[in-house]
Amino acid sequence: MQLLIISALVLVTTVARPLIHGQAISYWANSMVNKSWELAQFDLDPFNLTDMCVECKKENTDSLFFDCSIKFNWDDPNDQQSCSCEDHWQWDGITQAQGPTNNYSTDYLVCKDDKAELFQFKFVDVFDLSNFSLSLTHMYEDVKNFPTPTITNMFSQPNITLNLMSKSNTSMTYSPACDCPIRANITGMTI
Repeated sequence: MQLLIISALVLVTTVARPLIHGQAISYWANSMVNKSWELAQFDLDPFNLTDMCVECKKENTDSLFFDCSIKFNWDDPNDQQSCSCEDHWQWDGITQAQGPTNNYSTDYLVCKDDKAELFQFKFVDVFDLSNFSLSLTHMYEDVKNFPTPTITNMFSQPNITLNLMSKSNTSMTYSPACDCPIRANITGMTI
């Protein structure tokens, strides 16, 4: 009987201890919550895409496919780095969905990889040549937002709207309405 009472006292003391530990956790959590939210936020400028052009050409009107390309310059003001991007694909001039008659890439295409940083993009949705979205990622060593250099991957998924600038039976060209940059807001970051 005495052994049962001693066991019960030890059990009550052991079970009661997590309350003290819980209070310590609660104090620690409250002190973290009360810190400035600025510690968890970044002041990131959008990527700037300039000189964007989508162009499709075919040899003659009897050719089945247009040879299409997208070209643009990409500036990341957060890292003060930039690059040029380009991709080529074939299109029948009608099909909107990605496939054998509109084979734009849905895999990431590397614009710049110099071992210190990586710029890459891919098409996400292509409704037509004047209305599509891209996925942009820029991976680099961030010394601005972290106390020690940290590899970060900034990404964005802008919707792009271009104007038809010229069209004939064998070519079409799309570009922005103004000579201003397309601003692609940073939508996320991984570290």
